[in-house]
Amino acid sequence: MTKLSFRGYVLSKSIVYDVSGGRMVKIDIVEERELPGPVIAGSDEIARLAREVMPLVQQLLKSMPFPGLGGTGGKLPIPRLTIWLTEDEVEALGRLDVGDYVEVSIQEGKIEVKRSEPTEREVETGRIRE
Repeated sequence: MTKLSFRGYVLSKSIVYDVSGGRMVKIDIVEERELPGPVIAGSDEIARLAREVMPLVQQLLKSMPFPGLGGTGGKLPIPRLTIWLTEDEVEALGRLDVGDYVEVSIQEGKIEVKRSEPTEREVETGRIRE
């Protein structure tokens, strides 16, 4: 059977209440994907001008702190997995905080979530949270 897996990080962790009033912890995991490059269409003159200006615009957007525009290093967070756990289950899982990297694997009806260390590139780009 096929094994699906992806690498992501914990985007948010919040307390929610189930229908009986019990406390649960909601954990959202996202995967970062590269933003697609721009598609330039139009006359030869417009396309040439756009090709000349686009590197400047991209550099400007990368310097902005807006998610999905640039401050993320040209990456876009894509929601992949949300889990709801009881407080006891969270304790059994171990410390998992916002910004922690995880490896998620799905195989034969089982979902496995494991903490992982940030890659060298994530450390270099300042993407890690401590």
